[in-house]
Amino acid sequence: MRAMVINRFGGADVFEAATVPKPTAGAGEVVIKVEASSVNPVDYKIRAGRIPFLVPSYPAILHADAAGTIDEVGSGVSGFEVGDRVMSFATGMVGKPGALAEYMAADARMIAKIPRSLSFEEAAALPLVGVTSWYDIVEAGGASPDKSILIMGGTGGVGHIALQLAKWKGAFVAAACGTDEKCDLATKLGADAVINYRMAEREDYEKLAPGGRGFDVVFNTPGRPSVNEAVAAAAFEGMIIDILGEFPTEPGFQMKWLSFKSTFAGHEILFGTNPARIGEILSELAKLAGTGSLTPILDPNRFPFSEVGAAHHFAEHGNPVGKVVLFQDLSG
Repeated sequence: MRAMVINRFGGADVFEAATVPKPTAGAGEVVIKVEASSVNPVDYKIRAGRIPFLVPSYPAILHADAAGTIDEVGSGVSGFEVGDRVMSFATGMVGKPGALAEYMAADARMIAKIPRSLSFEEAAALPLVGVTSWYDIVEAGGASPDKSILIMGGTGGVGHIALQLAKWKGAFVAAACGTDEKCDLATKLGADAVINYRMAEREDYEKLAPGGRGFDVVFNTPGRPSVNEAVAAAAFEGMIIDILGEFPTEPGFQMKWLSFKSTFAGHEILFGTNPARIGEILSELAKLAGTGSLTPILDPNRFPFSEVGAAHHFAEHGNPVGKVVLFQDLSG
């Protein structure tokens, strides 16, 4: 089968077209005929060698997000059959070839059926950002009607899903975005308050919260560029959740008695502690998307698999809105 691979770390031009063996379904696995994928920061960081311990074996097939149809079902798998439309968050790291190929094998516990209302591209935009947002907003952040939550990067890949999940759970939700247009999009997605972070002072953030006393939870998706603003925005004894491991560097963190949680959604791919939890979360996301309660936003710029390098460059440097998605063009 055809695949886009890397044989070394490097820039966005390091991808190569290659012919590799088609996978077969082992016990507990399915083989997916891949129709779409999407770019996440972890993908271009692996490619660039910034997190080398996550790279699959060379020639490495990257990307954790996948959507397609089941081509083969392995022994011991129940609930899925050939032809099912599914999305997957099970591969693309440490010895597990990912989505940038015609076919990929996946642990059947880490996939979910996708509703007919979603295209393959829309479904491929959901897995990593959806699982991340579920862990951080629904579980760690405890989103509920009595919580106030600020999403830093509210229309980014993770942020726009986190915003919608927080509103689904009934929280008061604010979004910090980089342009007025993105602020408008955040409002359309349900944000109760918005702020253009390029125009804001630090003292402006906590005033967005009910009563002007700061937020119970600040979900910091951009990492280092906004982590100290997250401290300014948080209420006394509030929580900062960060997905890039960037701890605040200013003393306000201690003065406010804040708690800090750093998460990485791919830990199930790495360590396999509870892979079935991934399938459960993906199924919940699929239900929400099927009923219109969750809408993945796709950047207008779309890329074929054969131009994955351009997709990586745009995702990293082009200031996209929502997710950068890729469609299959390697088949045939």
